[in-house]
Amino acid sequence: MEQKSSQFLSVIYTAHVLVFIHLGSRKVYHSYPTLHPNRDWVIQECRNASMWLEDEGLEAKFLLRDRDAKYPNSMKAFWKDQDITTVKTPVRSPKANAFCESFIGTLKRESLNHFMCFSIDHLHYITRTWIRYYNSKRPHRGKDIGNRVLDVNFKPQTGGKVKCKEQLGGIIRSYYREAA
Repeated sequence: MEQKSSQFLSVIYTAHVLVFIHLGSRKVYHSYPTLHPNRDWVIQECRNASMWLEDEGLEAKFLLRDRDAKYPNSMKAFWKDQDITTVKTPVRSPKANAFCESFIGTLKRESLNHFMCFSIDHLHYITRTWIRYYNSKRPHRGKDIGNRVLDVNFKPQTGGKVKCKEQLGGIIRSYYREAA
């Protein structure tokens, strides 16, 4: 029996994704991941989130955020220019931002914990795919997400074969009927 050993370069990085949740609709905007979150990145993602709100036709009055040092004072000024009031959560109180904390836990449990990301692009693909599913198909308490879960008058199609669409290696499954 012969043994061989090899050296592998294994480096673990922490990537950061900024998430904005519109509480009225539960729709989520996420940033492109970065290894080096800084003030410029945060401001750019605020601009992107503002454009997303406009594109989605969503209105926001408040931005609830934690006390992370990465949030510059210019972030508050940016949102003030958009007529959105910035509210900081109390110190060490993650439950004060429960919707966001819950969403991040769900994203990790239902998606990210099943993968080992090999690049920022890979992480972005996984996050983008899962959040697209979350915003449009996943049954949750959101309104107007396109899946008609909350519509009491909804009558599903009964003809046609049931099909399954898998994404992210089967982590996401959505079902639909073929046209009869």
